Amino acid sequence: MDFNGKVALITGGAQGIGKAFSIALLNEGTKVCICDINDLAARKFVETLPDILQNNIIFEKFDVSSFSELEAVFEKVISIFGKIDIVVNNAGILDEHNWRLVIDVNCIGVINGVKLAFRYMNKNNGGQGGFVINTGSNTGFEPFELGPIYAACKHAINGLTRSYGTEYHWEKTGIKVNAICPGPVDTTLGHSFPDKSLDKEVAEKHNKVVKFIKPEEVADALIFLLKENKNGALLRIDHNGKRFA
Repeated sequence: MDFNGKVALITGGAQGIGKAFSIALLNEGTKVCICDINDLAARKFVETLPDILQNNIIFEKFDVSSFSELEAVFEKVISIFGKIDIVVNNAGILDEHNWRLVIDVNCIGVINGVKLAFRYMNKNNGGQGGFVINTGSNTGFEPFELGPIYAACKHAINGLTRSYGTEYHWEKTGIKVNAICPGPVDTTLGHSFPDKSLDKEVAEKHNKVVKFIKPEEVADALIFLLKENKNGALLRIDHNGKRFA
């Protein structure tokens, strides 16, 4: 795809993987709205960008689990940029001690983003079609004994992505749906995993030996996935590289 002039909405776009996604898309010539609950992190991030990129980015504070709040963000982005071409459902947490919140953010939040993307980007509803990219995880393919609820949500994202990423939905809407599924990433979430897992001692041992992926590597994979123009694809990425599942 040609990124120049495109408009992207990224949930959880101010930190970690989302921040890397934002920078990668900005560098490709895309206008970006970063949506995040952490307004301080978002404003600090925007301030660090060169002036030429600051002109192409806006920030909206919202709670991803609230359909109405995210709907208001979609409306705001369209009022400013005129359209939305790419929706990246990236916001996520890992906290097995607060598992209902994990479901609200990692599962309900993604569903909210997909539903709204299909409303506002639908070529048969005044939109121009485009792409939805969901941030999944390698834990969406296999057991994750230290984070069962997190893994359950990531399994759900895989099913959601494959089900919406079909010819049926593409022909009706002009929207392609894919997911990027990284292994452990060098972010605050990744390093705080032991305290948020079911077994801190075992998780600390895990983090000492695991090979973390840089957020920039995940962002490179996002650009690759968009350029591949696929639909219903799950792109896995770890220290061995990237591959379609």
